Amino acid sequence: MKKIIAILDDEPIRIEAMCQQIIQRFTNLEHKTFDNAPDMIQWLKDSLEDVVVMSLDHDLGPNRERSGEVFDPGIGRDVVNFIESHKPTCPIIVHTTNHFGGEGMQYALEDAGWKVERIVPSSELTWITGRWINVVTELIEY
Repeated sequence: MKKIIAILDDEPIRIEAMCQQIIQRFTNLEHKTFDNAPDMIQWLKDSLEDVVVMSLDHDLGPNRERSGEVFDPGIGRDVVNFIESHKPTCPIIVHTTNHFGGEGMQYALEDAGWKVERIVPSSELTWITGRWINVVTELIEY
């Protein structure tokens, strides 16, 4: 069984900073990133049990073009809707500035029995190198 930290976020600079922190702290863990909900849900269908921590953003940006078609990246709540019907297998971080969206994700996951931590990002990346990676570390040791 693999041990993976799975991340959903549409901002490449945040994904890069998160991956750097994971690589520096956890040489024994892999990481998998997604910038849209449909791809993450598809991956989770076969890999949910390999995830040791999941970090989910709510807002994933506007529709965009993909393979010549209009593609809807969905929202983090779409991932929550998928995983809340599964047995809890790992702790989850909800990292979003969307107050109501984040609360909805958190409450739905907690109601389904998942352990959830909430982080509100700031405009700078210091929240990733501070609170976020510290919470990831605590949850892995949980």
